[in-house]
Amino acid sequence: MSALPGGQPVPVFNCVVHIAPPAADGTIVACVANLAGIECRGRSEREALVQVVAAFKAAVGRYHAAGEPIPWLSESTSLAPGETERLIAVHL
Repeated sequence: MSALPGGQPVPVFNCVVHIAPPAADGTIVACVANLAGIECRGRSEREALVQVVAAFKAAVGRYHAAGEPIPWLSESTSLAPGETERLIAVHL
């Protein structure tokens, strides 16, 4: 956990993202592998990652703000053929 200038802690969470190869129309799909139900599409990998990280941050932020446990997946899904994995640190 990091801290703001006043010493207030800033929570940091690991977002594991699987990126599928481009579809026939060029669309890229990014799916969070360690938290169910978060999948986004973009015209580029960067666009898909920006969207999936924003969705991850919003979901984790809701759980954190409510004081509820985050329902992490105990085992992240395996990479499908052609997929790549990105590990992204997300600050709330």
